[in-house]
Amino acid sequence: MNSSRTHGVLLGGLFVFACGTPPPEPAPQAPPPAPVARAAAAGEPAADCPATGVAVDPLPRTRPEHEQLDYWLTRTAAVADLDRPLFTPAELAAFNARIGRREVFGASARADLLSPVDPARLADDLNTRLGYLRGKFESAAYVRGDGTPLPPEQIAALTPTLDARAFTDLPIEVRVALDLIPIHCAPQREPYYTPSRDLAFDRNLCSMARAQEPLQILRPWDGGLALARTTYVMGWIDLADARLSPPLAPEIARRFIDGPFVRAGQDFDLSDRQGTDIHVPFASLMPTASGRREALVAGPGGAAVRSVDPARVSAPERPLTRRAVLTEAFSYLHRPYGWGDYAGGRDCSRYLMDMFGGLGLVLPRHTSDQALAGQFEDLPPDLPEPERLRRIDAAHRRGVVLLHFPGHIMLYLGRDDAGAPMAIHSFAEYLVPCPGRTDGAPAGERETLLRVDGVHVSDLELGRGTSRTAFIQRISRITVLAPPAATEPRP
Repeated sequence: MNSSRTHGVLLGGLFVFACGTPPPEPAPQAPPPAPVARAAAAGEPAADCPATGVAVDPLPRTRPEHEQLDYWLTRTAAVADLDRPLFTPAELAAFNARIGRREVFGASARADLLSPVDPARLADDLNTRLGYLRGKFESAAYVRGDGTPLPPEQIAALTPTLDARAFTDLPIEVRVALDLIPIHCAPQREPYYTPSRDLAFDRNLCSMARAQEPLQILRPWDGGLALARTTYVMGWIDLADARLSPPLAPEIARRFIDGPFVRAGQDFDLSDRQGTDIHVPFASLMPTASGRREALVAGPGGAAVRSVDPARVSAPERPLTRRAVLTEAFSYLHRPYGWGDYAGGRDCSRYLMDMFGGLGLVLPRHTSDQALAGQFEDLPPDLPEPERLRRIDAAHRRGVVLLHFPGHIMLYLGRDDAGAPMAIHSFAEYLVPCPGRTDGAPAGERETLLRVDGVHVSDLELGRGTSRTAFIQRISRITVLAPPAATEPRP
């Protein structure tokens, strides 16, 4: 989610904390010192400092040229070769294989949907999750949409008592999503929230399977639910409402899992042999069949090769270069933000996962693991800003850079022609200080929360002077997406 939100506790990578959690409830506001038409009641925002608002577009200090791909191609060409591959094929394969290492990424490691499930590990992962959720409900850190606590019988159902025997000899059943399919964090359909109850931030929405994405049904569950997983997240789906293809033969499933793929550059529709329309949304990955003119596409009747308009999809093999990364990143510009893919949007980590996935580079689903995916350097909180920027720019010369702080992650673009550091990212909001705010004032005091809700280019100054501080002040890790030994350019 947004840079201004913070993640929940990560338990073995089981949850996708889509870029953070809502900020604390604002403290009651004192009446403004200057005379106004009427005094603000206790807890009511001051008339000259509303609690919330909508950000301007483009964002402050973001000029029209900042939102142009060609501008950043020119700027980047001044510090690096735009067309030099960042990875050899072997290096890229090794990078992607590392994202599947559980000893590095825990339960958030990429899963092979055709590999046998370890019953003991699966039971342990789920018990850890259920115990975490039970604690959140018992402490009222999570509530229902009307603000009431979860009923005791539903809390009791979250007792971590699952046994490995419940997951022994699970059949391997891989299907393909035909539309957005919510993947719930808990074995229930009902959403739940933090006490702020922002309905756009359903804590029971771990992610969504998107159209043409493979999904494994692990086993039926109570109440018509099923335990399922994609390659990057596990949770519960409503099997009756989920639009899925029939189960795929292993050799067909393997193609939907591993590719190679073409990527949809826009929304379009195809028809299957029965004349049923199949919707292919922007950024969908489809296994290649014959160059760019045919792809393997799943529909209600199964998977089959379909003719596709080459103008609507990417080339099947694209070198992973800085030019390709920037071109892909800007193709998402102004597309909507959505926590856990809410309403089909993308949060910060989903944006990066999908964007790099379209170029063949695999990332985990959530921010803290994405920040571990490449070569990384931690920044001490008291590191002066000039040194922060020096280290970020040095990393930018070595490779593609991600900037992370708890709850958010961004793609660094580099310096603009005036020397301002800029990034492109999907985020929900940021804070601005109101006149008269003093340093160290409590969160919510004389500051306004502005909604952004999309993929935008911004500088790193947003938030300066607020309780959350500026982006540049909050960055805690620099991650370079490059091979392990890529500290110097290859000859």
